[in-house]
Amino acid sequence: MKPGTMFRTAAAVVALGCAAGCDGDNRDDWITVGPESRQGDVSLYRDVQFADIPVPAEMALLPRESYSFQGSLFRQAQFKYEGPLGTSEVIRFYETHLPQTGWRFVKTERGFDLRVLYFSKDQEQLIVVVRPARNGARAEIQLDNVDKNDLLLKGKLIEPRYR
Repeated sequence: MKPGTMFRTAAAVVALGCAAGCDGDNRDDWITVGPESRQGDVSLYRDVQFADIPVPAEMALLPRESYSFQGSLFRQAQFKYEGPLGTSEVIRFYETHLPQTGWRFVKTERGFDLRVLYFSKDQEQLIVVVRPARNGARAEIQLDNVDKNDLLLKGKLIEPRYR
């Protein structure tokens, strides 16, 4: 087989599968991305929330701005929520509830109008950015799976990808 033929074939199969299964905004809840990847099976979820990442009841998920990947060996996600709570209430919620689900508090940083909380668990890093929103607060949660050789496990943190 010529170099690049396998890639074009795989791309065509993915495109055909998407064309057959995609219907604008009425997509399925998940799409299998790479079942043979070295990270195990991989799926893309549009609005999956994880049991060990609690959310205040008053906060609503913004599904168009949120996503998560999970496989048998890793998870990665970006969740965004807004609700009528004040920023200090949301910060207190995460400082209290995340350790109850196994997350270890690492540090906090303050910005002009935001607060960033860092947590870790096993080979995962959780970054929670809390800032004011129109009618309350906005929480942006970034979950990253960290490789064994990465900095988090050596006591350092990965730079967050928030704006």
